[in-house]
Amino acid sequence: MVNLTLKDEVKTRLLIAETGSSLRGFSKNVGVSHAYVSQILSGKRKPSPTIASKIARGLDKKIEEIFLIKVVENNNRKSEEVN
Repeated sequence: MVNLTLKDEVKTRLLIAETGSSLRGFSKNVGVSHAYVSQILSGKRKPSPTIASKIARGLDKKIEEIFLIKVVENNNRKSEEVN
């Protein structure tokens, strides 16, 4: 299982602003609901790998530049962070 956590809310919001779009416009452009992107940015939700990929592509970045990736075995005994 893969857990993704946003690394830096402020930096990500600045990157979104640099695209020339509002948060709502950016969300629409990447095909993710505004509410879901807002919850990811505020740390209330963790995105799936698919959603994280859409956000990263929309920012012209690699997933690992935006999100902390943690690989967790199903038995929750072992985890490994990917930088």
